[in-house]
Amino acid sequence: MGNIFDEAARTWDEKPSRVENAQKVGEAILKFLPVSKEWRTLEIGAGTGLLTLYLQPHLCEIVAVDSSKGMVEVLREKVGKLGVKNVKPLLMDAERELPPGEFNLIVLHMTLHHVKDVPSLFERLRELLSSGGFLAIGDLLKEDGTFHRDNTGVYHFGFSKEELFGYFKEAGLEPYLFELVHSIERNGREYPIFLAVAKTPG
Repeated sequence: MGNIFDEAARTWDEKPSRVENAQKVGEAILKFLPVSKEWRTLEIGAGTGLLTLYLQPHLCEIVAVDSSKGMVEVLREKVGKLGVKNVKPLLMDAERELPPGEFNLIVLHMTLHHVKDVPSLFERLRELLSSGGFLAIGDLLKEDGTFHRDNTGVYHFGFSKEELFGYFKEAGLEPYLFELVHSIERNGREYPIFLAVAKTPG
């Protein structure tokens, strides 16, 4: 999957709808969760860091993981230019390995539909979350497969609330909230974007 994203990385931020979508999900995370400057955060599929850099001022540290070399390079450049000290970009395929440590918040934004085995990933993420930690997912509401022009590497055409809450419970997480926070207009129609959050017991 890296290749498509490697090629797109340089011009990724030029699409206003992408920037706005990341901002809306970021706003919702700050609104609905008790975000703290003490929180260590892991973002999976961080891309060029649109959401990472939106959340960064409100958190202690963000480990920003992506499987695309091109995306990670762009994020590293941004972090360097901005002089941001609390973002650590990492080239890593989260389906194969995850960074060590304990996190108060784990975020996946427009990433989960690219994950083949959601239950397995959630189970592994559950182990990285601190007691009372949050898993936040921003993604497409169930759609008919028309959102992406090319569905290569897309394993899910969005998600329903029931489906996601089922995955959360299966991984030993407690569903916390499900809110529609934005919608993207494409192909003459609206594709709703949700924020779904689960919490570890404790």
